[in-house]
Amino acid sequence: MKKAIRFSIAVCLFSWAMAAVAHWGFGMDADTPTGLMAFSTVYMFFPMATALVLQAIDKEKFNHTGLVNFKFSWAWLVAWLLPVLMVFVCILINGLMPGVELKYSAEQLINQYNIPEDQQELVREQMGQLPAWLMAVSVVFSGLLAGITVNALFAFGEEYGWRNYLVGALREVKFWKAALFIGIVWGIWHFPLILMGHNYPNEPRWGVLLMVVMCILLGIIELYFVLKTKSMIVAAVIHGTINALAGTVIYFTLGGNDFLNGMPGLAGFITMALAILGIWIYDKYIAKDGIFAQTLGASLER
Repeated sequence: MKKAIRFSIAVCLFSWAMAAVAHWGFGMDADTPTGLMAFSTVYMFFPMATALVLQAIDKEKFNHTGLVNFKFSWAWLVAWLLPVLMVFVCILINGLMPGVELKYSAEQLINQYNIPEDQQELVREQMGQLPAWLMAVSVVFSGLLAGITVNALFAFGEEYGWRNYLVGALREVKFWKAALFIGIVWGIWHFPLILMGHNYPNEPRWGVLLMVVMCILLGIIELYFVLKTKSMIVAAVIHGTINALAGTVIYFTLGGNDFLNGMPGLAGFITMALAILGIWIYDKYIAKDGIFAQTLGASLER
């Protein structure tokens, strides 16, 4: 546990320091979306950089956990496709939220990205020429492709720390406690980006708390598949695919706010909770692996 705490403190202090430089030194915030997006991409590699430095200090090999590997199984395919199901369930749940309606239009897109008035009509025309079903197919195809390629590469930078280094450091800890620990650290680590307007542009302060909740829930799903496949790369695929598909909600809903909308909001939290329940039932009564009841080490050694 001491090793996990040391990493958590180190990665947060280093990452927050870099965020302070980006914000106070270069003025990156919600008013500079391109710069903030670029920094957010770089930020994703800080957990890996921190882990590698600590491994060098401790004289550990790059793949000392054995989790940096790819051995295909059906669990990989499920992990890759699950985000698609989750995102569209999220959209349906989002439509049940107060002040939200299921509607295929450009208005949510225009509002979300503050598209200038002189460009709004063009956006409406372009979306009007694309049927809803074709938009859905397009975003799913592009999201799945990005999820196993460029997005997975960037997500690897994070997951090497969260679902590789920390899993190794928490081998003696049981699943739920480990998932809670990793999720909280993962969420808190995001807080400079959130305060700069990432994910929750209209509610950045509350967004810090909401991001912790999201990271705990998504972290449970990712940790299960890491232990199921004995590979942290599957977490990068889930993470990357979620990132690629999460914005789909803006094409098919209208209204709502940062607290309710999409995977980072209440609709997403309910969706992920349902996914966790389904995975738990599968693990306990069908696969009978007992992953949720074991220590991380026991699951990896089975």
